[in-house]
This record gives sequence, structure tokens and C-alpha cells, in this order.
Amino acid sequence: MKSTYLQVIPAMRFKMSIGLLFLLFSFFQNCYFNPVVNGILNPVEKEADSSLAALGLVGLDSQSITVSISGQIKRLGIAFAGTEVKVIGPSFSSKDMANSSTTNEAGRFYLNVSTGLVTLQFSDSGTIVNIQISITPFSASVISIDNINYSIQNLDVYFPGEEPTVYLELISSMPYDGLLIDDSNYSTITSTGFKFKFSEDVEYPSNPPLWLAENFITNPSITFETAIISKTDVTLPLASSLTQFTPYTINLNSGIKTATGKTIKQTTILFFVGPLSL
Repeated sequence: MKSTYLQVIPAMRFKMSIGLLFLLFSFFQNCYFNPVVNGILNPVEKEADSSLAALGLVGLDSQSITVSISGQIKRLGIAFAGTEVKVIGPSFSSKDMANSSTTNEAGRFYLNVSTGLVTLQFSDSGTIVNIQISITPFSASVISIDNINYSIQNLDVYFPGEEPTVYLELISSMPYDGLLIDDSNYSTITSTGFKFKFSEDVEYPSNPPLWLAENFITNPSITFETAIISKTDVTLPLASSLTQFTPYTINLNSGIKTATGKTIKQTTILFFVGPLSL
């Protein structure tokens, strides 16, 4: 009899432990999924969503917000001015929010879009060009362009209602982003030097060699003789040759500026030197 009693005690304790665990789990589950209790436990996220909605910044779903973007469109390295750029497909739209923009003389557009993947579209004499961009609240990057003759540079992201930064714009360059240098253009480009045209007069630097070294950075390294500055134009004569089958980058930095202090946005130009018979 005593043995049976001792066997019953652990069994009862085990059943009570299981029951208590089940009761605690049920209580936690009800609290977490109960809208009232969950609202108390997680107030920050809901307050943030409500604030964004009040500002008109919530996009088509709760995961996206509306931002303003700006960028330059170029055709074969030259600013593509006077063309209408539109947002294609699902995106935030409102009467007071611009979903199309006409590029200015620097090829720059201004649009309001939702964060996430966005497709921009424009037409060039009947040729339709689509650009897919990935947008976050703080940055934008180009995913794809379906026509190699066009490029988009100097993307900016800011909140609607804010004043966008005004830059000294790069209007054209040779070489330009996406250029292939081969036998057909190698001699012309290397004999005349690299050329850059800006939207306003460039301030003449107090130390031209240092200015050149700090603001036209190439990879692999390219040696330039000097920097020739004439109002809106900068020419860099080459002192070294280019290597075939090599991709090059040129980074233009913010030391390129006007006398009033307006600077360029840091710009990267990628070009490729193909096969050469020279």
C-alpha cells in the first residue's frame, strides 16, 4: 500500500507541472495575440506607422514609405534634357505628389515614389527606355537599364517637402559611363585627353596638381600631364597609355566646385578598354 502511494505522488506532480506549463503558455499566447495587450507590449512600431501615415509617407503597403528621388539621365555621356520621366507600375500617387518629371538642362529629374523596386520610363524619339531602381529611405541604386546608350547617375533620396541639394552638374564627359574604347576611338580620346563639361564655371584651384590628384581618381592608375580649366570645361591630357582588356573607373570628387562653393556630387564613371591593334 505504501509503495502504491509513493508511485501516485510523482505522477500527480508530473500532471500538475504539465498543466501549469500549458496554462502559462495559453496565457502568453492570449496576451501576445490579443490586439489590446499586444498594443501595450509593442507601442513604438504602431506609433511610427501612425506618424508616417499622418505625414502622408506610407506607400501602398505598410512596409514602404514615400520618398522623393532625383537623378541625372544621360545619353552616350551627355545630359538628356527636356524628356518626360514617368513612374511605371505600382507606386505611391496623389494629386500633390509628382509621378512624372521633365528633365532639366542637366538631365536631372525629380519624382516621388515608394521605397522598394521602382521602374522609371521615358521615350527618346519613339525609343522606350526602362530603368529599374532599388530605393530605401536613404539611398537608391540602379538595378538595370534596358538600353546601353543611356545611363543614370547621381541619385539622391530625400523626404517629400525637403529642398533637394543643388549641385554643380557634370553635363558631359569623354570617356563616359559605359563607354567601350577600342580601335575606332582610342587615338581620338587619348590624343585630345579626357574631357569634362560642367553646368557652371569651375573655380580655378590654388594648387592644380594637388587638385587633380584629389578629385580625378582613376583605377587602375592613369597619369595625366596637367588639368586645363577653361570656365565650364576641364581637359586632362594623358601622360600614359591605356591597357587593353581592362575596366577603368574615374571618381570625380567634391573638390570640383564653383567660386560660390557649389560642388559636384561624387560621380563614378566606368569604362572598358577592349582589344587594340595599335
